[in-house]
Amino acid sequence: MMTVLEQRVLGHLMSELQSSGFKFQEQLKEQYPKLTAYDLRLCTYLKANLSTKEIALLLNITPDSVKKAKHRLRKKMCLTPGVSFNTKFI
Repeated sequence: MMTVLEQRVLGHLMSELQSSGFKFQEQLKEQYPKLTAYDLRLCTYLKANLSTKEIALLLNITPDSVKKAKHRLRKKMCLTPGVSFNTKFI
């Protein structure tokens, strides 16, 4: 369970990501039209440099599920395993 302070920080982070991430997500949609809303959300979290565990908490899934989602995202974006998501998003 998260403390009240952690929940507030998380809420603030989410609102910041959603407002600043919109333009970023639009650019991703143009470049990769096959990305789903879930994929775009995951990309936004990855751009924010959140860890797999942090993403798992936000999405209420296991870290293994996040790893699988990242793997599928790599396939959709044609990224090799050595390429970091952050270098692709900059």
